[in-house]
Amino acid sequence: MKKAIIFTSALLLIVSLSSFMGLFPRVDKPDSPDASMIVLQFAIDNKGELETFGNANWSMWIPELVDETGTLVPFKWATGLADMTNFYYKENLKAGKYTLKGFTHVYTDYGKEKEYEEAKGSTEMVTKNPYDNKPYRVRQFFPLEKPVILDLQPNIIASLGMYVMKYKYKEGISGTSDDRWKILEDYTKIVMADPEDQSLLEYMKPWATKKWKMWNAKNPANKK
Repeated sequence: MKKAIIFTSALLLIVSLSSFMGLFPRVDKPDSPDASMIVLQFAIDNKGELETFGNANWSMWIPELVDETGTLVPFKWATGLADMTNFYYKENLKAGKYTLKGFTHVYTDYGKEKEYEEAKGSTEMVTKNPYDNKPYRVRQFFPLEKPVILDLQPNIIASLGMYVMKYKYKEGISGTSDDRWKILEDYTKIVMADPEDQSLLEYMKPWATKKWKMWNAKNPANKK
């Protein structure tokens, strides 16, 4: 009976820890003492209400952030956080200048997807990866009025602030055209850009998984 109680308690502990770890985005540990991270918050304006955009394999938003060589930084993202819209982050970055040019909508053109599969001779699952450069991905870039330049220092988490987008699909889920997920540019704009907003750093402070503790040691909000 005692063994059963110990086993049950251990099982509950494992489940609790798994649930706790699932509350926070997956992150790699710092690969060096000087490794840094960039974060930003993104939201959708729906009739004045800020909402989370659920990135899906047919329609995704990504920050257009490039490093000093002009290489696009491949962000990770999380959308299921409490009291938070879209959280974008990229860990293990080197110090240097990074430029946020705007935001890019990446959608799947179903006609191009079909052509790709016919040429390949097989059907593949369309993944939720806006950076895979598949030929059926279509990119729509929406620039900021003024690019945000970040001089990223070593050994730090730096926030690019908060951004809100308002947009309209050509057809969306009810459509039948190959480019139903295309964004209508005349109805789309960045309605808020606040690179000075540092509230995200405060939001991240309590994240206490093993890897996030390592990153939060670099969080300026924890050094006040």
